[in-house]
Amino acid sequence: RRSQKRPQKEIIFIFTEGETEYNYFDQIKKELVRNHMRVSVELSRTKEKTAIGFIRYAREVLNHKLISPDKNDRIFCVFDMDTAIDEDINRAMKIMPRYMRLIVSNPDFELWFLLHYEYRKVALGNRESIERLREYEPDYRKPEVNMIYRSLKEKKETALENARLLRRYQSEEGHDLYSTAANPCTNVDEAVAYIYDHCRS
Repeated sequence: RRSQKRPQKEIIFIFTEGETEYNYFDQIKKELVRNHMRVSVELSRTKEKTAIGFIRYAREVLNHKLISPDKNDRIFCVFDMDTAIDEDINRAMKIMPRYMRLIVSNPDFELWFLLHYEYRKVALGNRESIERLREYEPDYRKPEVNMIYRSLKEKKETALENARLLRRYQSEEGHDLYSTAANPCTNVDEAVAYIYDHCRS
């Protein structure tokens, strides 16, 4: 490690390009990590709207903090696909260090919320995830999450399974899971499951 002052604990670093995603993972952090001494969860938000800019930002933040990730650390970059371009995603994947994991939501992060309530494999249009989510959670107002977080927590296992099934479906359809064609699709469950597995007291 480059910094000798860094505590010898596992770091889970989550970069987001949206306020909703930041607020959601902040709720998880408050729930799980408050009294947990073995794992440190760090959050950072960027206004970068391209995948390659996002990855470059994440690398710069880690360099600035003098964090040299080791085998026990995880860095998740949470990115929406609603305005993504396949070429940009491909370029980002090529420069992404092996210790980073790109977490995508296609078309947007609200798909992850929606999967807590229903399994859906029909493509979603702009803001359609939000509209369908409000059928279950009328009080939801982007980017606030605290009003619905308890309900999301109670239905977490359903969302984890639905996300896995959706990725399997998109793969069987021949779609690259990191392409705009894989709509709807998300792997947010991978980050959520990892955090819960490593931070549960």
